[in-house]
Amino acid sequence: MADVSAQLVQAETALAQSRGCLWSRDREISLLRAELAEARRSATRALVIQASDAAGVRDRLAKASSELSAMRRNWSAMSEARVATAEVTGLRQQLATLQDQYGQLSARYQELAEAAELAATERQHLQSVVRQWDTLCKRLYKATGGQPTAAVDKDILATWTRFRQAVSTGTGNRGRTPVAGPMTGQAVG
Repeated sequence: MADVSAQLVQAETALAQSRGCLWSRDREISLLRAELAEARRSATRALVIQASDAAGVRDRLAKASSELSAMRRNWSAMSEARVATAEVTGLRQQLATLQDQYGQLSARYQELAEAAELAATERQHLQSVVRQWDTLCKRLYKATGGQPTAAVDKDILATWTRFRQAVSTGTGNRGRTPVAGPMTGQAVG
């Protein structure tokens, strides 16, 4: 019986040791299961965070791409607007220059119109004077018989003859019918 008791004590000791080992293993398994669960939760959280970050990055990338496209469109429109603005500025400057030139030409035209009106009035007066001069010179010529003795009368008739010859030439005629004088050898009218 003592042998059996000793074996029983040994068996109980072995059983206790086995139970201790089993309990240690169960505890280790529980700890490993808890660590595994925590690792899975941590991995899941990391995946969710990474997926969320990736979605945020994708959203920011899409937004940046959209803004870049808008900026390119705006840049193109701004470039066209700058070119158009430069063209408009150039055209405005040309218009201002042309308006200034038009103003100068208008002023010059007004001056010339006034001068032409004055010249027409003077021409009418001069035509009257020339007709009277013609009459007086013809009378002088007839009164002296074509041979004036006074130097002043000779100068008057010579000047009148030169004037009539100049007026009767192509450049001096200017579309008028030449008037023949007694000193040119033509009949006086």
